[in-house]
Amino acid sequence: MSTDPPNLGCACPECTCDCPRDSTFERDGKRFCSQACADLHPDGQPCPAADCHCERSVKLGERSVSDSKLDEAVEETFPASDPISP
Repeated sequence: MSTDPPNLGCACPECTCDCPRDSTFERDGKRFCSQACADLHPDGQPCPAADCHCERSVKLGERSVSDSKLDEAVEETFPASDPISP
């Protein structure tokens, strides 16, 4: 008998995927099966599961900019020598 905790469902609305505990994406304290789901499918990015189309359930106004895109924008905007203002 396995003592591993069970997989959790993805927090993305209408997503049917499970989130294995060792490979989830977290955002705002919730677990997601992929970065696309965690970011609420910006630009209509599909769920990586072939049989799940949860991206269709997220309205355009609910979509957010991905954290990775924000990190990239910050890196391009601020040189490393400039301190970040409080």
